[in-house]
Amino acid sequence: MMRLMTRSITTAAVMYAVTVSNAPAQAARPNFTGVWVLDVNKSEASAGMPSAATWTITQHGDTLVSDRETTIEGAGAIKSHVVIGSDGKLWKNTVSQPGMGEIETSTVASWDNGVLVIATSGNVQGTDFVQTDRWTLSADGKSIVSRRSVMVEGQEVQSATFTLARKS
Repeated sequence: MMRLMTRSITTAAVMYAVTVSNAPAQAARPNFTGVWVLDVNKSEASAGMPSAATWTITQHGDTLVSDRETTIEGAGAIKSHVVIGSDGKLWKNTVSQPGMGEIETSTVASWDNGVLVIATSGNVQGTDFVQTDRWTLSADGKSIVSRRSVMVEGQEVQSATFTLARKS
C-alpha cells in the first residue's frame, strides 16, 4: 500500500513539474505580426548581405504568413510568399530564386521558450541545404532579430544576424 501511495505521489509531482515548466514557455510565445524593415547597420552576414528587406508577417495562432521583398546587390529584388506553422509539423512551400528557378522547401517550425526556430530544407541545383532561423522579438516589440545558419553537406556555408525594425 505504501509503495502504491509513493508511486502516485511521485507521478503527481512529475505531472505538476511538467505542467508548470511548460506554462512559461507557452506564455512567452510572441506574435510577429507587422511590417518589418531590415536595419542594415545592426545586421551582418558572412555572405549575401541584403541592401534592403521588408518582411510583412501575419500570425494567427500557430500559422505565420510571411511576404518578403529582399534586395541583394546584383540580384535585384527577390519576392517570396511562405506559409508555415509553429506547430512542429512539416509545411511545404515553393520559392523563386534568381538564376535557380523554383525551389520546393520543407519547413518545420517550433518554439524554444520564446524563440521561434524555423528549420527549412530544400535542394538547389542538386545540392541539399538546411537553413535554420531563430527569431526573437524584442521585449518592447519594436524589433525582430533573426539568427540564421545555412548548412550544405554538414558544413556551415552562411551565418547571419538580421535585425528588423517595426514599420507598422
